[in-house]
Amino acid sequence: MKILHYLLLGVALCFVACNGDDDKNLSPTGETNWFALEDSDDELGHLAYEIYKETGVTIFYNDTIAKVQRGVNPAGEPMYRYEVLGVNYDVTTHYEYLYPLLTDRDRIKKGMEFLRDEVIPGLLNGVSPCSFLLVDSLINTNSQVPKNTRLRDVFKARRTTCVALYEEEETIDEKSLSVAVLAGEYAAYIFRTTPDKLAVFYSFSVGKVNNKMDMPLYNQQLSRLDSKSEWDPDWRTFGFLSYNIDRTYTKDYRYYCPTQIQDITDYVKAVLLGDKAFEEENGEFKRCMEKYKVMKSIVAELQETLGKR
Repeated sequence: MKILHYLLLGVALCFVACNGDDDKNLSPTGETNWFALEDSDDELGHLAYEIYKETGVTIFYNDTIAKVQRGVNPAGEPMYRYEVLGVNYDVTTHYEYLYPLLTDRDRIKKGMEFLRDEVIPGLLNGVSPCSFLLVDSLINTNSQVPKNTRLRDVFKARRTTCVALYEEEETIDEKSLSVAVLAGEYAAYIFRTTPDKLAVFYSFSVGKVNNKMDMPLYNQQLSRLDSKSEWDPDWRTFGFLSYNIDRTYTKDYRYYCPTQIQDITDYVKAVLLGDKAFEEENGEFKRCMEKYKVMKSIVAELQETLGKR
């Protein structure tokens, strides 16, 4: 079913050709390592290889990453299996993102250089995505949000982290985008490895839900017409820096609070941007300030313990 799912996603020209019988592309379990790049005569393929050789980080610009012959059909024609990243596939979840691929080779090159120079050096040692996938845009087609609304610059999938470069825009805001990418990687690691400290972080965002007090507000719908639950048009009142962008939102009327991983990502991003900017924007919100202190401590400890590349 997994292979069928990948095939249904569509087939494009492969970015990397892998040979399943080549030992150097095998993982310790004997399975093909689809993320081990080989050198290429193509300028972009060679740049991706150089970055991989120097850093161990794989960058793709096509979600079809391999084409492997799997025998021949009755007519003697070769049959191929296409290995696809499967951006929308997870073990327990199927996402609904469209991610048009980049067509401008100069933009792709700039994207690779951006990841090499601005993102990879900031990754924690031993904490990297399986790969990065450079795309034009990330569009959520979930029925709960307006169609074709561009919602993300970054989306962390199971086997890759998508980074949107938006070809129609003349320049890339490298500072903002690099922080967004790094925040997603830090947050995923923090979410998996620091449950005790996160319990303290989560504890500030509680309130009344269905007439029950001190309930977690994560992913809860809040509405000004619901007298049984908390309400404030400014989610920072409850210690959140944003609403859940994947759910329905009506300004000054209704929104969903962020999920835990969204909240962690928001605060890691704030920590990476620095104290001054955060205090200027959120200083009057006590819960935000307390959560910021907790996350700043978590990030500082990780950077000290693991170190940056």
